Amino acid sequence: MKVSFRLAVTGRARFLSHLECVDVLLAAFRRAGYTVALSQGLRPKPVISLAVARAVGVASLDELVTVEIVGTPDLDEIQERVAATLPRGLQIRAAAEAAGTPRPVSARYLIELDAAPAVVERAAALYAEAEVALVERVSPKRRKVVDVKAYAPSVELVAGGFEVEVAVSQEGSARPEEVARALAELASADLRVTGVTRIALRVEPGRVPVGAPGERQ
Repeated sequence: MKVSFRLAVTGRARFLSHLECVDVLLAAFRRAGYTVALSQGLRPKPVISLAVARAVGVASLDELVTVEIVGTPDLDEIQERVAATLPRGLQIRAAAEAAGTPRPVSARYLIELDAAPAVVERAAALYAEAEVALVERVSPKRRKVVDVKAYAPSVELVAGGFEVEVAVSQEGSARPEEVARALAELASADLRVTGVTRIALRVEPGRVPVGAPGERQ
C-alpha cells in the first residue's frame, strides 16, 4: 500500500539533512510496527521518497513523503501510530493513499529578512522590472549561473520579508536564498536572510513538472 504524508518540519528538526530525515522516518515506521516495502533489483532499498529535498536549516510546513507499506493498514491508524514515534519538530499533518508518486510543480517559501521595509520594497520593485536575475551557484564540483526569474518570476512583500513561488522542473529549480540574493544584488543592498520556511508544496499526480530551465553554464 502506497501512502502519501504531509509533514511539518520545524524547530531543531529543521537542521536534519535530507537523508537524515528519511532515516528518522524509516525508524518511526519500524517503531510503529510497520514494514516498509523494498525495491526490486540487486540492491533493494526502502521505497520512500520526499518530493523536494529541503536544505539544512530550512523549516517546512508542507513536506510530501510517499512510502510503500507492506499490507493494507488503516490510514487513520498509520497516522496516529507513526506520529506517536516521531521526534519533536516532525509532525504528520495529513495522510492519504497514493496511486503513484506525485510530481512536484512548485514550492512556496517565506523568506524573512533583516532589512528596512523600504529597502526590501525597492529591491522587490527592481526584481519585478528585471528581465533576468542571474546568480552564481557554487558547488564542490562546478560553478553555474542560474536565472532565478525563470523559476520565480515575482515576489510578494509581507511583514518582515517576502513570499515567493518557485517552480520545480526536471531540469532543476531555484533556491529560495538565491531569490533573496538576486534581490540584494539588484538593489546593491544588504538583505540578510534570517529564516526560510517552505509554506506550501504544489504537486500534480502523474504529470511532468513544468518550469523553465533557467540555468547557464
